[in-house]
Parts: sequence; C-alpha cells; structure tokens
Amino acid sequence: MTSLLQRPLDLVYFIYFATHIPVTVLIDFQVFYPAHWVPQVLKDALLMFANDYKDPFMGSSEPVYWYLSFIYAEALFQFAFFFVACKGLWQVVYGAHVATTVWPTLFEVLLNPVHALSQQERFTLVGFYLPYFILPLIMLIDSYRRVSKALAAKHKEE
Repeated sequence: MTSLLQRPLDLVYFIYFATHIPVTVLIDFQVFYPAHWVPQVLKDALLMFANDYKDPFMGSSEPVYWYLSFIYAEALFQFAFFFVACKGLWQVVYGAHVATTVWPTLFEVLLNPVHALSQQERFTLVGFYLPYFILPLIMLIDSYRRVSKALAAKHKEE
C-alpha cells in the first residue's frame, strides 16, 4: 500500500480522526462523566471555549437536547469509528452522518436570534464548526468516487 505521505487527502483524513479522539474524550464527553472525574484543567478548557466564543451548545447551563443527541451519537457511533477510520479510512457512513449533524448546528449558530451573538461571534463559531461539516462532506464525496470507480472496474472485468 502507498504511504500516507504520498496520499495527501488520506493524510488529512488520518490527522482529522487521530486528533478527534482526544478532543472527544477530554472535552465533548465531559457531559457524561461525574464532575469529580474531570480534571479542573479540562473543565476550565471547556468553560473558556464556551465563554470566550459564546458557544451556546458546549458547556451550556441548560441542556440543549437536540445538540446533546449529537453528543450521544458521537459516543455510540462515531467514537469507535475514529479508530477504524485511522486504520482503514472508511469514510462513507461517517461523512454522511457527521455532515448531516453539523449542518443544523451551523444554521442554529448563524440564524437563531435567541443566542444573542454578534455577527463576529456567530462567524467565529461557524469557523469552529465548519471544518466538521466540510471535511466529512469531502470524505463522503471522495469515498463515493472511490467506490464508484472500484465498482466500475469490477463491472468492466465481468
């Protein structure tokens, strides 16, 4: 198999999934841990992010249930997949799932006046969330192209 260094898009995917693992365990999953299990430095990191960027979802004092459902989906489906993706780069299901869960988050941040965010704050939050929409969408399209090409070659052989 060709080295990841010779497949730049696959290298980007690998880095994306490999960096996603600690962020998910240390930040996203804090909602599941008993408070005394979470080191203060991690609580502070989440609080700093929520306060500095006025993220209405991460670290919210009131549950945002639709967003919490995405965190549960991350725990139940995506997290195990991060490891599989680092090894085998299977992106079709992941790309479709994540792109469709981040899409409503982007709309909520951009358009919901309830959050009382300035335009700059909205754009900053979109800057944090947008890569988690764009890269999974690219993965989905790229995977579709690869699978289609492989199926076409297989069909041609028959």
